[in-house]
Parts: sequence; C-alpha cells; structure tokens
Amino acid sequence: MHIKEAMELAIDEELKAAERYRNMARDAVDPETRLLMEQLAREEDMHYHKLSERLKAIRLMG
Repeated sequence: MHIKEAMELAIDEELKAAERYRNMARDAVDPETRLLMEQLAREEDMHYHKLSERLKAIRLMG
C-alpha cells in the first residue's frame, strides 16, 4: 500500500468513526453519554481535517 492509499483509507475511517459517534449521540439515553459521543465525533472531524491537509500536501509533492 502506498502512502496516498493509506492516507485515503485513514481519512475514510475517520469519517466513518465520526458518523458512528454521531449516531450513538443521537441514540444516547443520558446527557453525559450524548455529550461524550458528540465530543468524540468532533475529535474525529479534527483528525479528518488534519489527514486531509496532509494528503493534499503529499499530492502536491508528487
């Protein structure tokens, strides 16, 4: 697997994880769990953005 493929896979997994956390937040029965799941979703979003920026840089380098 090449670096671009690995980064694309990691980015895809971050998107999936964020969506899972959002679904769990939606289904949470107590506020603490909901807040935790929402926070984790935001963290996955940040990972997604960081990885996307790194992939963009890798593509620019060739």
